[in-house]
Amino acid sequence: MKFNETIQKLFLSTAITIISLNIMGCSSKNAGTELKTDVKNEFIDMQEVLVTKEYIGLNLKNNNFILIDTRSDEEFNGWSIDENIKGGHIPGAINLSFNLLEGLNENEVKKLFRKNGISPEKTIVVYSNYGKESLSLYNVLKNFGYKHVANYQGGMEEWSMDSSLKVEKLKNYEKLVYPQWVKDLTEGKEVKNYDGREYIIVNVNYKQKKEYKKGHIKGAIYIDTNDIESLPLWNVVSDGKIKKILNETGITKDKMVIIYSDEAMASGRLAHVLMYAGVEDVRIINSNIKGLIDAGLSLEQGENKWIPDNNFGGQIPMHPEYTKNLEEAKELIKGHNGRLVAVVSWEEYAGINNGGYSYFTEKGRIPGSVFGHGGSDGYHSEGFVDSDGTMRDYTQIQKMWKEWDIKAENESSFFCATGWRGALAFFDAYLMGWENVSVYDGGFYEWIQDPTKPIATGDPRIN
Repeated sequence: MKFNETIQKLFLSTAITIISLNIMGCSSKNAGTELKTDVKNEFIDMQEVLVTKEYIGLNLKNNNFILIDTRSDEEFNGWSIDENIKGGHIPGAINLSFNLLEGLNENEVKKLFRKNGISPEKTIVVYSNYGKESLSLYNVLKNFGYKHVANYQGGMEEWSMDSSLKVEKLKNYEKLVYPQWVKDLTEGKEVKNYDGREYIIVNVNYKQKKEYKKGHIKGAIYIDTNDIESLPLWNVVSDGKIKKILNETGITKDKMVIIYSDEAMASGRLAHVLMYAGVEDVRIINSNIKGLIDAGLSLEQGENKWIPDNNFGGQIPMHPEYTKNLEEAKELIKGHNGRLVAVVSWEEYAGINNGGYSYFTEKGRIPGSVFGHGGSDGYHSEGFVDSDGTMRDYTQIQKMWKEWDIKAENESSFFCATGWRGALAFFDAYLMGWENVSVYDGGFYEWIQDPTKPIATGDPRIN
């Protein structure tokens, strides 16, 4: 049974019973009593609890407690969309927008829950802005047999009204823009977190110019990743060639560059190159093409020609620290605080397979590198991108990195086989405000060019 059929039945059931049963509200037995004491990692019978802001504050450090923000990515990350609601989220919450469940069957929904650590054994509270929107996820969890689940009816509205309560934000959230923001910008409307500078919108991908011509954001130009990387190693082109492509496209350090693609890795690849070059304001649209259309953006057809500008405004690279070469990568591994982060599938990292690459057969990892997660193979990044093409909740990325001692205070350089996945992870770390981060561009493919270099396999945590 498809998931949307399940939702229809749930909504019908809710509509029939809503008068007599106000879920977790004051008129039902689910309302219960307000909890005033810390549960200290004990499970709670949610039928006996009225969820309040005090209750949430007391239980955020409970290992058996999960707080789920069901709102949009942009609201969770820090954008203030509603004037009554603070931008950001309740500290400790994870983000699971309800629209991520659309079109999924029950097994896929369960897999999504497992990916985000949403276990039936946990005590779960869901919330939205005003308490009503989160009932959709509440109903799904209950239908799936989750017993310890409740809805915070006050939501972010109540939380925002209390000036003593903190909210958390993605530090550089404004660099991850959303479709409505782009729509308003291109229509000449006032948008937040924008200083009025000239901007260029770029659709980037690998050999997809035909798709670009079929439909793209109004005014957007197309850059192929072949313009910024080359054989034999698929490394980023030389500084001189970077300057040439930027001059030809009219990209300067002072212009805001807004990047989008149906493949987030391509956006990350270009974003890293532009930041390395010195572009001051690089942003990625947190959406795929479908999301842009759903937001009401009118796509235009054809091709927008590049408008050259031969004055980039500085010597390229202006941020050489954002890229490491082979020797620097080897030195990084030797340092106590250094992390050479393999953004690959577990099968690649452990040497089970080579990620599906056709141009090399070697399996394994660079010795001393740590597992940074990636996706199912060399062409996917499910660890960093959700099924709707948006970036995964950054707090979940932090959690999976923490398991391998990858954290903000490290010096971390991200790599994969040839750069795409590593660049996307780099941009995620940048969004989080991590300052000492880079991409080891050569990656595993460069490493294996020397047959004398060792390759590690297996699980390094097992002695």
